[in-house]
Amino acid sequence: DTDSVIFLVGNKQDLEEGQKLASEGRCQFYELSAAEHYQEVVLMFSKIVRNASLGGKAKERRRRPSGSKSMAKLINNVFGKRRKSV
Repeated sequence: DTDSVIFLVGNKQDLEEGQKLASEGRCQFYELSAAEHYQEVVLMFSKIVRNASLGGKAKERRRRPSGSKSMAKLINNVFGKRRKSV
């Protein structure tokens, strides 16, 4: 289907190969770490659903290098801290 939007999702170990495959396949590649923050996975699925609902016309921003804080990490830092029960 020519109207399909393909997202290639991988982790840091997949970064180089994922970017190469995405370029060859004319799709979007996103790097995320489910082990560190599950919210990144939730945000990724939200992007996919939003893109699909807009007919693939959504312009996605490239992820920052893994050294910078992602929105999921920022949200987790603000709202994710829970106090331990005593």
